[in-house]
Amino acid sequence: MLAIVRELLTELGSHQAAQNVTINSSFDRDLGLGSLERVELLVRAEKRYGCRLPDEIAQRAETPAEWSEALANGGQVRTKPARFPIEPSREAPPPPAESKTFADILRIQVETEPGRIQIHLIEGDSGQTITYAQLLERSQQVAAGLVEAGLKRDETVAIMLPTCDDFFYSFLGTMLAGGIAVPIYPPARPDKIEEYVRRQVQILANAEVRFLISFERVKAVSQVMRLSLPTLRQVTTVAALRERAAAVLDACPADTFFIQYTSGSTGNPKGVVLSHANVVANVKGIGWGVQARPDDVVVNWLPLYHDMGLIGSWLFSLYHGFPITVLSPLAFLSRPERWLWALSDSRGTLCPAPNFSYELCARKITNDALEGVDLSRWRVAINAGEAVLPATLERFAKRFEPWGFRRESYIPCYGLAESSVALTFPPINRRPVIDSIRRDVFEKEGRAVPAEAGDENVVRFVANGVALPDHEIRVAGADDNEVPERVCGRILFRGPSKTAGYFRNPEATAAVTTADGWMDSGDLGYLANSEVYITGREKDTIIKGGHNISPQEIENAAAEVPGVRRGCVAAFGISDQNTGTERLIVVAETRTRDRTELNRIETEVIRVVGQEAGTPPDQVELVPPQTIPKTSSGKIRRNETRKLYEAGELLGRTPAPWMQIARLWAENFGGWALLAASEAGSKLRQTCRASATLKTGIVFGLLARLMPTRQAAWRIGRRGARLMLAVNRRKFRLSTNGQLDGSRPLVMIANRSSAADPLTLVAALPHPVLLADDGGLADLPLGASFLLEPLMIPAVESAAFSGGTFEQRVGQALQDGESVMVLAESAPGTPPERSRYRLEPIRAASEASAGIVPVRLSGNGRGLERGDPGSNSAEASITLGAPIRTAQADLNGITRLRDQIRQTIASL
Repeated sequence: MLAIVRELLTELGSHQAAQNVTINSSFDRDLGLGSLERVELLVRAEKRYGCRLPDEIAQRAETPAEWSEALANGGQVRTKPARFPIEPSREAPPPPAESKTFADILRIQVETEPGRIQIHLIEGDSGQTITYAQLLERSQQVAAGLVEAGLKRDETVAIMLPTCDDFFYSFLGTMLAGGIAVPIYPPARPDKIEEYVRRQVQILANAEVRFLISFERVKAVSQVMRLSLPTLRQVTTVAALRERAAAVLDACPADTFFIQYTSGSTGNPKGVVLSHANVVANVKGIGWGVQARPDDVVVNWLPLYHDMGLIGSWLFSLYHGFPITVLSPLAFLSRPERWLWALSDSRGTLCPAPNFSYELCARKITNDALEGVDLSRWRVAINAGEAVLPATLERFAKRFEPWGFRRESYIPCYGLAESSVALTFPPINRRPVIDSIRRDVFEKEGRAVPAEAGDENVVRFVANGVALPDHEIRVAGADDNEVPERVCGRILFRGPSKTAGYFRNPEATAAVTTADGWMDSGDLGYLANSEVYITGREKDTIIKGGHNISPQEIENAAAEVPGVRRGCVAAFGISDQNTGTERLIVVAETRTRDRTELNRIETEVIRVVGQEAGTPPDQVELVPPQTIPKTSSGKIRRNETRKLYEAGELLGRTPAPWMQIARLWAENFGGWALLAASEAGSKLRQTCRASATLKTGIVFGLLARLMPTRQAAWRIGRRGARLMLAVNRRKFRLSTNGQLDGSRPLVMIANRSSAADPLTLVAALPHPVLLADDGGLADLPLGASFLLEPLMIPAVESAAFSGGTFEQRVGQALQDGESVMVLAESAPGTPPERSRYRLEPIRAASEASAGIVPVRLSGNGRGLERGDPGSNSAEASITLGAPIRTAQADLNGITRLRDQIRQTIASL
């Protein structure tokens, strides 16, 4: 193993690291071997030993010792990975074009074909399929669990999960519960845990999250984050929420679908507020851009917390009814060929990915790993999310043409989180259009003048197409006026996909929006033949000696120098008061520590940058691996790097993970003490309420049993029910749609919103009423059920059996002049229009010519024994409909009457 590591380090130019490597050297900290280098190491180790290392070893092992142990154990003895079989997909039905929310979209897809597969989730060598029906059912369980835990409409729920089935259920479950999802990336690097916690706490505090859905593996991190978030009520898991769910509910989705936090590559992350209308418009636009077909299949390895993976892949597939094959970013980074195998196995036609992934595949995948791959059905290969490099397009196409890839499949796109995800698309079935322009004119004057044949001092940009339907793009100059074609300026846009602004950040929103609806993207570019060409970020542009220099170009040039880590270079400008211009600084990561080798790398960086950009850097700073800060999506955080450079903190040593966790706990000791006190107080209040509930039920239940009449028992029970609700911080609001005659017996029929419904109805109704069925008492605490038992309709003697049938008992109560309350048989939370209502009490009412009063219950919250007692308050709404007159009828007439009652309850 050490020989393999030394060989790779030597080829990478890290001669000193190769000499000093030991069996316990850290791949990251000591050797500077990141994800891309580990892919190469994996290929070499497996090839030499003819075995296959487990994926968790390939990415999570920190030293050669851990790899050696896996090799000594024989690895997994097969040269090719087993593949998860993917069923051929059926053609998708037409998308639900009239749907306004993704809740409606999901339900329509379920109603159309519930057993159709929506997701093929590949997990290692295995996987699972998720149908539309399963997706809805499990998401509803999460939604019910969130409501049971106290989530209210428009409150935020953070989702900190890796690529797994729980992510889908938690995201849609939050929506179905009326909440607003905030996807964030889970912790990945133990040595960066402190930076991760501080950054995520900043995001979650801005979002005012109420719940954090996490997973067991990062429990310690979740708890540390909770200490700094006073608004956070609970850290939970999908399994706990599904177990806690007392009912399937049908809440109304919030207008805001979710909040997408920007990566923060040029500053602090900002929460982009996206409505259902924004996202629906965008996935429709993507469908236009790719000319969606019923037989399309989507493949995605991008993280689901990222807009291109979340909206551009999954939600796009959900809207259009396409199956999607999903694998994790970890699976892709450890074995890039898995992406191409997933495309081949699923007969994938649509797939978005950033430029670096195409580059990684072209450079790292061996021919042996591709034997049997067929990419001929891949008709749309979207390259977006970062700068599209012409050299990468050429390298990937040439490399994979033998496996069926077509250059016409390329779709270089442009988009941003503020436009949901996508903004422009070029025509499909066209090879990428690359514009070669004169560098000198572009950098000095900002004009994109086409270069002549043979010109060497050129810069090349890729065409990103035209705006989506109903969207607009314009290029503005410094005076905010539109500039002519081939003149570089700021990219502004507007359209139905555009965000309304940044969450709780009106200043940032106002800074980038205009009165007539335009939004500044922060990107620079120009138009040519009506297509947009993106040239860089406005805040990143370096101005030196009158030249506008793109940092991406500097970084790409420096990364070609042997010894510099690819993708780990930051270029930025520093104001120089002496010269009145900016100094060009290049920070590059390298593994070497040898002074002679460092001098060579510095000299070579100065040479290639000067040759490429026309001006050499003023300073080259060579730093160890993992020094340059990056976003969750791997983009260089240039502004943060510049701040560290100016503060002299670039070379600060990262403490061990346990020390970072300890420091975070120490900093938040006060928060921990307050949280512990709050939880202790909550448990004490819960105990006191439970005791008071039991005592109230016993006292008033005994008194009700001693009353001479049922009316008197009901009045005692009503007082006990009201006291019990007050003890548990429950309120109710009663409204009527018509006059009720309390002197005549009635049958009241209600839906079920919660286990507390029987208690709430007894407390709220103005006239005495008996409960028809004791089934609703089973979920109540002992004291509440003891209180309500005397208010049940009495048994009758019958020829059928002792106690009487349900219909006979209701009929006898009506003959005795008692009104009766009947609850739906469905689980609490079931929508009234889908609830089950028994025919027997309706027939009994018809036989007695008693009126039937439809009752709508809502907002009753959780059962009294559930939830966080500190936030257990709820207000029930009880709406009484106008009485429905009845008459004797046959079975068909009774059934029609039941349907009328159901519709009336649904409309209240």
